[in-house]
Amino acid sequence: MFRIDGNGIGYDEMEVRSADTDRFFKAKVPFFFSMLQEAAAKHSTKQHCGIPEMVAAENRTWVIVRARLTIDRLPEWMENVNIETWAEQPFRLFAPRLVTGQSDDGSPIFTAISHWVVMDIARKRPIRPDEALKYFTLPDKDVKFIDPDIGRFKVADDFQGHRLPDFIPAMSYYDTDTNRHINNISYVNWVCDAFPFSFLDSYRIRTIDCHWAKQTFHGDEILVETYADSTDPSSEDEPGFFSRIVKKEADGSLTTVFEAETSWVRR
Repeated sequence: MFRIDGNGIGYDEMEVRSADTDRFFKAKVPFFFSMLQEAAAKHSTKQHCGIPEMVAAENRTWVIVRARLTIDRLPEWMENVNIETWAEQPFRLFAPRLVTGQSDDGSPIFTAISHWVVMDIARKRPIRPDEALKYFTLPDKDVKFIDPDIGRFKVADDFQGHRLPDFIPAMSYYDTDTNRHINNISYVNWVCDAFPFSFLDSYRIRTIDCHWAKQTFHGDEILVETYADSTDPSSEDEPGFFSRIVKKEADGSLTTVFEAETSWVRR
């Protein structure tokens, strides 16, 4: 049961289900984004600013812009992940949210730093971050604090190594959400699907830094590009990659809709 304490920190518990695991019965990377999204949704709903309520009352909605996850280890099937989440003071134009996961013995599983905005749907503009955060109690820094400054986001030009074969994902009905556009987690799925099976058997993501740039809809023609930071990433202990999802426009030009920088470690 999700609860919020007097410091504004939300608590929850999520079990790793078989559908959340890979062929090694370890949690898949999209499961971490599911925990982030679920924690944010529950916390907002408890504070009467969840997406359905905000859309109905104010014609506004929450939009995630960027998130950086550090995965300490992959929890196993049937393992419980104890969640803590809280809102931080405004950072630039964003309303930051922190989500951490721990095992039952208190050891860390993951840390997620995410940047959100509340979008005025009619004006197609974000509102001020302090206005977006007015619904939440923000914990004092001596109680709970993680710096929401994720740092500069790299771009494809920063990677001068090997380019993997491009990947064309097949959109399904379940990739769409209540707004009829492709949901946030599908992009993460497609980025992971672009890697060869042999690589995924040998490595797992340690950090993933994502930027959601544009909305896409069912029927859009999209492509996943993957760039390595070395010429032979499969020989390294900690290879790094940059992934970009692009949409083909009617005139043939390509528009970036999602980007992710990932670092990997051997399993």
